[in-house]
Formats: sequence, structure tokens, C-alpha cells
Amino acid sequence: MVDFGAPVHETHGVRLFRPFAIATPRLCGVALRALPLGLALLGAACDTTERVKNALRTDQGDPVWQGDSTLLARHPDVLFRVTRDSAGARVVPLATLGPQGFRLLTLSDRGWRSFDLDYLVGGKPFTPYRGGRALPPVTSMRGMWEGAPLDTIRGCSILLPGALTTIPNGVELFTSGRRPPLTPVTPLSAGELQTAIDAIPTLIAPAAGIAMSMLPRYRRDVYVAETGNGPRPTIVVVYDDPEVVADSVRQMGARPRHLVVVLDKGVYGYKPTFTYTTLGNKRSPPRYRYLDHIDVDDDGKSELFFGLTIAAAPLYTIVLRYEADAWRELLRNERQRCHA
Repeated sequence: MVDFGAPVHETHGVRLFRPFAIATPRLCGVALRALPLGLALLGAACDTTERVKNALRTDQGDPVWQGDSTLLARHPDVLFRVTRDSAGARVVPLATLGPQGFRLLTLSDRGWRSFDLDYLVGGKPFTPYRGGRALPPVTSMRGMWEGAPLDTIRGCSILLPGALTTIPNGVELFTSGRRPPLTPVTPLSAGELQTAIDAIPTLIAPAAGIAMSMLPRYRRDVYVAETGNGPRPTIVVVYDDPEVVADSVRQMGARPRHLVVVLDKGVYGYKPTFTYTTLGNKRSPPRYRYLDHIDVDDDGKSELFFGLTIAAAPLYTIVLRYEADAWRELLRNERQRCHA
């Protein structure tokens, strides 16, 4: 019999219930000991359910922990961002994934320590992504609080945990599971790609305030992303002028030193579906850095992920979703590892 219980409270954008029992206490506590070894997974599920139920019984006065433990009991798929600094590389949790919703993962300090045990301790699996494709899984070397803390931040009351693992070259995003396959698209030939980006110097850059004659000053990076949002791939082009602009210069009327253009196939060829420009100094928005694309809600279509080039904001993330023939902001993470 499945017992969904009564609502506890609302958190993380959804109404929460006490964890339902997937088996009766008799099965979990007594009869399960007589089951064959092949049903060990059911035993683990019962154990997880009982642990959460016991925690809720003993913490009726802590509604935050009740919400955290209820969320963790579902074991949602989680998106991780890679951070790199002088202490080394980490994978840090960012958001939950799946058809139930893509949202920032927010827990209390106690919740993060439970998360560390469930997701990050040595031997736990991660799936790295490069170019929107899953690479062979890797395992965690150690979690955040597995023994001595991996690192600390002075004066921080809630610290986003990080884990050590092998990080393949070019990988910026990991998931705790494996995402479903993307909708297939017809690949681009080299000639088609060149034709698609030829419109940037002649039409798109001048409209953004960058004369065609100035584009040779910019470094150009081109990414072809088979996102599944149309019959052909999405093209992401990033232009960067390395010139350092004085902070006294205002962005209005000045030539942008940074330009991001996203192109998608329309009826008459590729057209711009997202643009972003900035001067790149302290009086203007920061420069973007393209990270990758991943399907966040199991619909077979990827979202685009961008970070910032600012070293002091390694977790800042902008996520774009394709809607009504244009890329629109879906989520923005401004938190850093110390967020409270």
C-alpha cells in the first residue's frame, strides 16, 4: 500500500509531503531479511525511506530540515558546475534536473552535509559532458566533509560543497545521472557553417555597433551545438577584443569589445536568435563564456549554458532556453560557494 501522507510545507517551489512508504514497515523491517540477495536494491530503498522517516519523526521542530530531507529522499538528478582555482578543480552542485522542473538547488547547512553523503563521497558516479554529449562516467575521489573538510571559507555559515574527481579536458558540466538522448539533427558541412556565419561581419556586427573593418581585432570562437531545437544545429559565435577599456568609459555609444551571436536555421537560412554585447569594463556587464549545452527537462532539446570570464565568479551561470524562435533566459545563478 502506498501512503503519501499529509503535506508538510511548501519549499523549492513545490508542495512537499512526508516521504511515502514504498513498502510496509513489516516488509522493510522484518520480512526483507528473508528475501534473496538479488533484492538488495529494494532493501537499500527501504533503508533510505526508513532513515528519512525517522529523521522527520525526530525533527518535527525543524521544518527546513524536513523539506531538505524530503527533497533528498527523491534523489533527483543534479547538475554540477566545474570550478577551478588555486586550490584545484571541484565539481559543485548547481540545480536539479528532470521533467519535474529545473531549479537551483538550495539547502541548509545540514541539508548540504546530507547531500555530501548521498552524492559526493568517494566512489559516487558523475557523468561529464563535452559538446552536449555524455562521456564515460567518472567517480568521486572524495566528498566535501569526508574526513577533514576539503576546504573552508572564513565566516561562511552555509558553504556549497565541492567534490574531487577526474575532470576530462574541455568539460564544464557534470550530472549525477545520464541525460536522455537529444532529438537528432542533420549535421552541418564546413561550407554550410561558413555561409551561416558570413552574415555576422556584414549585418549583425554593424547593427551591434562593431564596424566590419574592426572585426579583425577580435578573437573569434565558433561552437556548433546539436541541441535538437530545430532540424539543423545551433551555432554559437563569440567575438572578443582583448583591448582593456578604461573604467571611466561608458558603454552607451562605445564600440562593444565583446559580442555573442547565436544562430539557428530559419525558413530562408540561418538567422540570429540571440545576441549579447558589452564593453567589458567595470561600468558595463561582464563578458560571457560559452560552457556547453544540456537537456535540463527531459524534452530531448538542449539548453545553452554560459558563464562569465570573471575569475571571482566561477559559479555564475546563465541558462538559455529556445522558445518562439529565440533563445530566452531560463535561469541565472548568481550564488557563489559561500551563499549565506
